[in-house]
Amino acid sequence: MDNRNISIILSDLDGTLFHDDKSISAYSKQIIAEAQKRGILFGVCTSRAKVNAVKFLDGIQPDILITNGGGLVTVEMPKQVRHDGDDGRYDDNGVIYSCEFTVEEIRTLIKTTFEVCGPDAVLSVDNDHGLYCNTKEELGDKYWTHTDFADFNETAMKMCIETLDREKIEKVASSIGIDKIDYLPFSDIPWYKLSKKGATKEKAIEVLCEHLKIIPSQIAAFGDDFSDIGMLKLCGKGLAMENAIPEVKQIADEVCASNEADGLAEWIKNHLL
Repeated sequence: MDNRNISIILSDLDGTLFHDDKSISAYSKQIIAEAQKRGILFGVCTSRAKVNAVKFLDGIQPDILITNGGGLVTVEMPKQVRHDGDDGRYDDNGVIYSCEFTVEEIRTLIKTTFEVCGPDAVLSVDNDHGLYCNTKEELGDKYWTHTDFADFNETAMKMCIETLDREKIEKVASSIGIDKIDYLPFSDIPWYKLSKKGATKEKAIEVLCEHLKIIPSQIAAFGDDFSDIGMLKLCGKGLAMENAIPEVKQIADEVCASNEADGLAEWIKNHLL
């Protein structure tokens, strides 16, 4: 594929843009800014909630935020690159897509989790404005609200459960209809992610393409984990990090250097700048 066709770069965060300590190197920030100056849009595509993800992006101003595992798509583009008539398609926060569990659905999933996994089950829930978890232990981030979920009464874009027991996850998902849920494990932590069928990275990218009037072949996407597979297969250039799991490397168009070696920035510099 001709890389000159690439007009958007989409990057996962953990294990991809982030170093292992969740930092972003000055070099990566510089290269991303140079790409943006040349008219290439840069976007984040992560399972993290938006309220969490943006706290780690110091020095980067993404044009696109695909967060909450694909449940929320926010576009913050300069006016000069918007299409005529687009202003009316933005809400006050630039949101162009939102896909979430209803209050009733998430309450059912929470109740079933405790029934299936036991009263001491550890879980987290996120939506467009908050992250909630029933443990006070450090989960690698600092932006959680502690709750026992007894009176949880909000919609949710994603729910995560600390277990790798697929049978238990399927029982939980079946409580609202297993055909309504997308569920995947994380490769680096013993958790499963559950979201609505429409809250996936690839679905979010399809919505983004329709909104921007482009096609997926104009996107270069970078990732490392199970939730990135659909994204890398859909986009014109799917790039796996050297540290990616084998399943991601197998479907990728190319493998770039690791997250610790700034593989994303190096690929951008060598192929797009």
